[in-house]
Amino acid sequence: MTKTLIDNNNETKPKKGGPPNRINDLNYSTWMKFQKSFFRFNTVHALIEEYVYFFTKATWPTGVHSNSLIIGFKDFDAIAIPSPRNINHFSDVESLKDLTAILENENKKEKTYDLILIDLLSLIKDKDGLTDFLNNFSNQIFGNMKNILKEESYCSVFVSTGNSGGAGFPLPWAVAKASRQHLRLRDEKVALKEDDNTVFYCLIMQNKIDEDQGFELDPRLINMANENVDIPAWTLPAAPPRKKNEVLHPAKYPETLVAEFIKIFTNPGDNVLDPMVGTGSTVIAAIETDRNGYGIELNEKYADIASQRVAEKFEPTLFEDFLPQVRGVILNADATQISRIEDLKNVKFQYSITSPPYWSMLSNKGSENQRKRREKKLDIVYSENENDLGNIESYLVFIKKLVEIYNDISVYLSEGSYITIIVKNIKRDHIVYPFAWDLVSELCGPNGKYSYVGNTLWCQDNIGLKPFAVGTHWVSNTLHNYCIHLKKRT
Repeated sequence: MTKTLIDNNNETKPKKGGPPNRINDLNYSTWMKFQKSFFRFNTVHALIEEYVYFFTKATWPTGVHSNSLIIGFKDFDAIAIPSPRNINHFSDVESLKDLTAILENENKKEKTYDLILIDLLSLIKDKDGLTDFLNNFSNQIFGNMKNILKEESYCSVFVSTGNSGGAGFPLPWAVAKASRQHLRLRDEKVALKEDDNTVFYCLIMQNKIDEDQGFELDPRLINMANENVDIPAWTLPAAPPRKKNEVLHPAKYPETLVAEFIKIFTNPGDNVLDPMVGTGSTVIAAIETDRNGYGIELNEKYADIASQRVAEKFEPTLFEDFLPQVRGVILNADATQISRIEDLKNVKFQYSITSPPYWSMLSNKGSENQRKRREKKLDIVYSENENDLGNIESYLVFIKKLVEIYNDISVYLSEGSYITIIVKNIKRDHIVYPFAWDLVSELCGPNGKYSYVGNTLWCQDNIGLKPFAVGTHWVSNTLHNYCIHLKKRT
């Protein structure tokens, strides 16, 4: 459960020996707890306290006390945060018009803040509310936020997904896109509400000029699937330990995760395709759930490992009666040339699930995970092949190439079939590349082959926290992936 980061009357100082702490009064251990990119929601008040204590010092080195602006959040008690911090709280906000008026009035006072937190949870509830926000209010709201926020200071808006479960329109993504006209989108924290299987997003921005790296397609043009599919808002699958040959692959996902979605979107005996199968997780999960699994893998080494793992599933045992009655097929081929793969010429699939390369993220030499893999002489990239998507330098070229692959795959899907794509947004040089959001915009836009169904957050509790930028910047440990669910258009 979310806990208050700090005792109100006993703010601790950073431990000696580390870099100077320029953001807050927290010790490094407490700092790192806040850097986790998802959390189990407890109360609004506890969450707002965490934000205030993380993004402000009680008194800055200049002797000036910190000023925070909190708009909305009726359950927040500003009095509980003691002086010398100054909290300006406007709790009575019934509409976007009210919110805009408050910000414009603060702008006229020419007063600046160290932190701004805004509650959009009840103000944007559905696609119609989003359209109203984007058409009539977003430019004024984010423009005024920029004007009253101190340079390089942080602000955050909290946005609901507008529904229970994982289905529905991605409201927070569109709000985040709109903010980039005025503020630098730095990151997100996602709240998991266990009582009703919902999530909400805490979008974190900074008053700094941003270079937009995303696509310009209006999120409101995303084509939505007609029916509501019962999918979870988040999942924390128990992943078994990786075997020696599986560790060779730098980005394997667990069979338990794949099996969860296979059971939702298919029936026993259906055909499941993974065009970038790696060491075979999807095919193994398909076999274990009585489906036929097909996997395409560019790297011959990984294709051999996948083939070996599949073969083991069909080896005779003392319990021969329980041998799989389905197929497991691994093809060492190039997914960008799927129309040339003879083994797939006459096959139709009822589902596809895959996790593509996260752009050239694996070649980031500053990654601690990459350093450890180098020390163990493990692969740090998927392959040296020029057709490997992970070797593309340009982000926009990478997205377009990936979209081409998924549009080509739609030809092999039966009418009304689904595809799940597992990705995460990418951070590089303090810029957020909204990989997941851009992929949906392209695949489900006017020229795409799919309709958007929803999203399940794959949250990873078993990954240790790293001290990214402790003492100087906000950089989260991104421990959630998007499992984006799409449906082939008829």
